Amino acid sequence: MKTTECDREPDVLEAVISGCWPSAKPGDELRAHASRCPECAHLAAVAVALRAERDEAMREARVPTSGQVWWKATMRSRAEAAAAVARPITLLQGLAGVCAAGMCAALIALAWPSIALPFAAIGPLLAREGQRISAVLSAAVIQPAMLSFAAVLGAALILSPFVLYFVLSDE
Repeated sequence: MKTTECDREPDVLEAVISGCWPSAKPGDELRAHASRCPECAHLAAVAVALRAERDEAMREARVPTSGQVWWKATMRSRAEAAAAVARPITLLQGLAGVCAAGMCAALIALAWPSIALPFAAIGPLLAREGQRISAVLSAAVIQPAMLSFAAVLGAALILSPFVLYFVLSDE
């Protein structure tokens, strides 16, 4: 592809950009040159079309008021500041969640011997006694142990969603 350049192309482009091009004065030599030079005529046609598109876009652009821009910037800076302040709080909530999980594990560990001991004592007792006595004793001995185990397990199950919510929430 062979390209030729005209020395007057920058002048034509400057005239179009400045808005002087469509309104030609009589005896305007730049307009007369563009009518004879195909490169300048093509440049002028394209530049005029692009300038018209730019002017149309500028008319249609809805620029927000300074108050709206200020309000949005203020709200954004407040949100960023709140997020920066919330980071250590979220970290402490996570630490509290880990501590709560550790407390639940410690309570289960503390309750385990009281749960396991009656079961260990019931084995030989059931072997020696008959079905009727074993049923009565198992009801009397297993119920308190199972109740403490169920209480600890229930507390852990009830508290775990709350702990997870506070640990994992970003609010």
